[in-house]
Amino acid sequence: MTITPPEGLPRSIVHPGPATPERFRVVGCHAHPVRLNARPGVCVNEAIAEAFVEQGFDGGYVRLKNVPMKRLHYVMPAAAPDDAHAAWYSETFSMPGGTIIDAGLHMGRRDGQPFLHCHGSWKSAEGVLSMGHLLPLESEFAGETPLEALALDGAILDVQKDEETNFPLFTPIAQPRNRKDAGLRALLCTVRPNTDICTALEAACRQFGLREAEVNGIGSLIGADYEDGTSLTAYASEILIRNGRIHPSATGGERAMLDIAMVDLTTRISGGRLVRGKNPVCVTFELLLTERQGAAA
Repeated sequence: MTITPPEGLPRSIVHPGPATPERFRVVGCHAHPVRLNARPGVCVNEAIAEAFVEQGFDGGYVRLKNVPMKRLHYVMPAAAPDDAHAAWYSETFSMPGGTIIDAGLHMGRRDGQPFLHCHGSWKSAEGVLSMGHLLPLESEFAGETPLEALALDGAILDVQKDEETNFPLFTPIAQPRNRKDAGLRALLCTVRPNTDICTALEAACRQFGLREAEVNGIGSLIGADYEDGTSLTAYASEILIRNGRIHPSATGGERAMLDIAMVDLTTRISGGRLVRGKNPVCVTFELLLTERQGAAA
């Protein structure tokens, strides 16, 4: 699906490669609410992948809240060291004995193997709060961890080289359906740089006729404009959608509401509801939209 980037965006970023005309990509699928049991003794990536396989799925979206960790390693956004990328990552921070306060992750695949991408907030054993990008191969749960997840049937996120940003990024890929029970009607979606996150989601829903949906996901923005009047301009960030939904607007069509938590490259942690039409994506956004139960198709 190709859209013209909306006018009036307050900020933009220049990436090293040519911009593709496709500013968001959407694959229709179905999501199944499941309960995962992630085991300790292996890295988070392996534990989550095994837990999905035990339920008969390749991947999906997981929300982690108040999860004790044996090992917790993460990075934050930072300026790029050269012109090969528009932004980069900080040094690695370690938090032994930390706790994940609130995080979201997409389990997909990379080079044919399970791979996850996770943003969230956590605190140290001393109570110091931080936020960023969890390193899933270096982190480990403290014990057996029950988790609520939305498992996917009919689509998966697959890491592919992105010429525009020069990063390997998740992109939604269609897969054959293998479940007889319907599950929730869902959209697996990624949004590209310099595209307003809210209006892109609204356009994706119009394309698939989805009027009301819950929105889960992670990504990055170029600064942030919040509805409380706060405006931040740091150009790289790590973001978790705390609460998101698509609902019919009073004037017809669909309207997106996204409440986020964000850490930017100044290490400032902020949060709130985004102003529609004023929040362009920095590198990517990865989202799972699930039709609200009882909503008309």
